[in-house]
Amino acid sequence: MIGYSLLKIGYSAPALPLSTAYWKDPAFLKSFNGSYRIEARIEPNVSTEERGLLVEVQELMKAGQRKQALAKLEGSSLTKKSPALTFNLGNLQFEEGEIDEAIKSYEDAIEDYPSFRRAHRNLAMALVRGEKLDEALPHLLEAIRLGDSGGATYGLLGYCRLQRGEWASALQAYRLAQLTEPEVAEWKAGTAQCLQQMEAREEAAALLGEVVAQRPGESGYALLLATVLIELGRQDEAVKALELPRRLGSLDPAGQMLLAELELRAGRVERAAEVVDAAFEVAEGKPTVQQVLPAASLGLAAREWDFTQGLIDHLDGADSTELSRLQGRLWIESGREPAKGVELLEGLVGKDPTDGMALLVLGKHAVSSGEPGKGELLLERATAVAEVAADAWVELVRLRVDQRRYEAALEALDRALEIRPGGELERYRESLQRLADAAR
Repeated sequence: MIGYSLLKIGYSAPALPLSTAYWKDPAFLKSFNGSYRIEARIEPNVSTEERGLLVEVQELMKAGQRKQALAKLEGSSLTKKSPALTFNLGNLQFEEGEIDEAIKSYEDAIEDYPSFRRAHRNLAMALVRGEKLDEALPHLLEAIRLGDSGGATYGLLGYCRLQRGEWASALQAYRLAQLTEPEVAEWKAGTAQCLQQMEAREEAAALLGEVVAQRPGESGYALLLATVLIELGRQDEAVKALELPRRLGSLDPAGQMLLAELELRAGRVERAAEVVDAAFEVAEGKPTVQQVLPAASLGLAAREWDFTQGLIDHLDGADSTELSRLQGRLWIESGREPAKGVELLEGLVGKDPTDGMALLVLGKHAVSSGEPGKGELLLERATAVAEVAADAWVELVRLRVDQRRYEAALEALDRALEIRPGGELERYRESLQRLADAAR
């Protein structure tokens, strides 16, 4: 097994966006289509003339003539004066994908009738679909205050809370949504994401397993399940979770690279290379530099030089400092082209004197090449860069111990412990202190 933390370099799943499939889900359609019904107890009164127009519109809708129904409402002088008709106009615009127009119609209906419950709810739906979540949230809350207890309302409330990182509030909303819409995949997945963030990972994995079974073609769910399984230490199961969408051709580049990392971590280097090659064989949607870097870093840590070089070669021509740094490290650490690696990394440091990783690698290489003074200077510069400071101090400890400069080594070790306390470094300090005492 490779002694490297996959989670530190691998895919870290953000809160999933609402699946586009949700807007076609039977539960959503049932909820949305129900909003065409008039609820006279809590909503605007409809005159006989307005009701007649609504009947005409409904007949056109039943006949599948939605564009004609939309035109009829838009062209009627009654619509501008009636919040109920304006609301129905918004519904038709929403169904036709005219989201901005629907938002305006719902807002007009609410302006004329502020306690219009369904208008608040449908406005929130349109705002969510338009990715205006902060604007949607108050309308969801208002709809609930006015008595809405539908699964869609609570589910979208959970989604808005989830995207804000309000895990406990989102979880409560999602669970209320599941009371009336228990089979909606989005609410299960949202609940699982909240549970993952709240470290209830076993339950999250079980829920996501159900979601993946419902939506095997949507790789985002499989990817999220894989990250939870990795956190649980169940990496073989994570591989299986990603293999299904990969075979179906739906696994996105981030998922493919995570699968390659998992295969590499398990020592299946050839399999990892096959996954990478397949990911780059497609005409479109190839992995990006940022998606490849974690797997390449893992390859370096595992000393799998051919695998790492293959990844870099796949991105030939990409203009990336990170990729150049990886190539330089590979040439130096593998011993294949150390002079070229030094030249490349020195070029990066020339452009950016705070490139900590380049300084660290150059410092280590100088020490191992018989230039300890140069190496020490480079390592000391690296200690000023937070990302690599602890590793740079540890390398200085090694150098100074080799030179029998034990007091200086202790000083460097104490600096390393300030950044990375405990563990093996703490135990090593006791040994080094005894060595320093004996040398006095």
